[in-house]
Amino acid sequence: MKKKILSILILTAVLLTAFCANSFAQEVITGYRWHDKLARGAINVVTSPVEIVRGIDLTSKEQGALTGWTLGLIKGMAGTVLRLGTGLIDVVTFPAKFPNKARAPIIDPEYVWEDWRGEYMR
Repeated sequence: MKKKILSILILTAVLLTAFCANSFAQEVITGYRWHDKLARGAINVVTSPVEIVRGIDLTSKEQGALTGWTLGLIKGMAGTVLRLGTGLIDVVTFPAKFPNKARAPIIDPEYVWEDWRGEYMR
């Protein structure tokens, strides 16, 4: 089953690359290009579990250890799903200007290690 899903994802990426080949040479005004989007997506897929630690840490700092290990854990698991999903969207759609024309990040912060201070999941 995993091999079938992986094959479908690879085939989708190859087809998108073939149909959107002309977009590779175009640089967007914001500075995000196709390879930036692909790298960001791959990094966010791999580092998505770090959201659990981030959620626990930031919630503990704001509201105490007990809340951090309960509510922070739940927030971190939700953040993991969100970061994984946005990373997969970036990987699959890297040659296209989707979901926005600038190929800008879908999730804020762009990477899990950025903005490690302050409120978590505002």
